[in-house]
Amino acid sequence: MLHTLFEVGFEWLARRTAHRHWRWWLAGLCLLVAATFQFPKVNHAYAQLFAHTEVLDEKLRRINEQIAAPFTPRADVAATHLAKMSFRLAVPLLARVLHLPLAALLGLQVLAGLAVFYRVASLLAASLRDRVAAALLTLGLALTYFGYEYTYDLSGYFDGLGYAALILALGARRWLAIWGLVLAGGFVDERVLAASTLLVFWYGARQHEWQVPGLRRFLFTRPATAVYAAWLAYGALRLALMWHYGLHTAGGLVGMSALFHSSWHELLALGFVTGLSSYWLPVALALALLAYQRRWQLLMLLLGSFAPIFAGAFAVTDITRSLAFGMPVALISLDLLGRHTTLAERRYLALVVVFFALLIPAYFTTGYLQYAGPVWLVLLRVLANRSYQ
Repeated sequence: MLHTLFEVGFEWLARRTAHRHWRWWLAGLCLLVAATFQFPKVNHAYAQLFAHTEVLDEKLRRINEQIAAPFTPRADVAATHLAKMSFRLAVPLLARVLHLPLAALLGLQVLAGLAVFYRVASLLAASLRDRVAAALLTLGLALTYFGYEYTYDLSGYFDGLGYAALILALGARRWLAIWGLVLAGGFVDERVLAASTLLVFWYGARQHEWQVPGLRRFLFTRPATAVYAAWLAYGALRLALMWHYGLHTAGGLVGMSALFHSSWHELLALGFVTGLSSYWLPVALALALLAYQRRWQLLMLLLGSFAPIFAGAFAVTDITRSLAFGMPVALISLDLLGRHTTLAERRYLALVVVFFALLIPAYFTTGYLQYAGPVWLVLLRVLANRSYQ
């Protein structure tokens, strides 16, 4: 009975994805699901961006300052988020060149989400050779921090633009596009560079059909050289900014101090789980498959490519948003699983991943625990407040 019910659902979804524009409506649906299940603090954003009834959020205020004077050194407490924004210049420079207000920048992040969901659907459809499984897994992403950041972030983190740089680079073919995306992403957030080692693995795995003909050939595909070139360009530009303008790197609450902070406040396990949410499952299955097949070299390469962003996530206090930069590892894992599973297995795996993505509460860590509640919880709070007045 349950098998029949699932098959009817799969057939219905297959008809919905048979249209050539299926990725666009799916991307729009993902944004709607993200905004519904993790409702953004729109009243707070309205007050700051339009009504001007209160002082700007400190991150938005800093972005305004960077738009006006992007290369001016500022004295911030080393342990604060503001101190780490000195080299995150891509968004302020874009706003300065295009004369964009803060509201437009937040809108741009929503458009980046649309592009990301569209690209993810394309990548998964190619990897899994099934639009149904691809649609389910893309929709499930909207229930993770990686997926709802595009609509939830109204405070000026702009991680969504960094995530977009990585995902668009996964699907890019042109050398210059990959170089530009990784370089620009690094100036959105340095964690894009840490996660871009996954791009190197992806290009090698795809070009050599998940074989390792030799480390040099695997790690130095033509697209991978664009990533390396972006690292060099980023390093050179950062040194030039330090030397010419006196911008400096803040090292407060990073490393062991951040790890002790997260451990003391019991955030390590929650940060780990919420970083990739239920998309840890395909990662675990891919690692288990490589171990079962005794493909040790590929296994070590995959673990090694994920290690920089994984280790970096626990070297800071905002574990969830840092680990979310590593979401490409789930897409890479699904590409491997797509080669070693049946159509039915892929679809049921997608159902399980989406089910647990829905089941896991939308908590995230930013040095302390926060919760992104659904729209009906917000409405319930509004009604409760009125009833007590």
